[in-house]
Amino acid sequence: MGLSKWLVEIIVKHPELQGLRRMVLATKDAHGLYSQYGFKSIENPEMLMQIWQPNIYSD
Repeated sequence: MGLSKWLVEIIVKHPELQGLRRMVLATKDAHGLYSQYGFKSIENPEMLMQIWQPNIYSD
């Protein structure tokens, strides 16, 4: 139905988000979708850190 494409396009083109230095997202399997809107793999992943709690909502 194109809903995901519409949503990404609306977010990326939103006037208040123009001029941002970086937009970051996480995806397991939609790399093809996001690459259509200019997203690319992280060039310097060693600059990023995280606290990841994958089971935080299961208990």
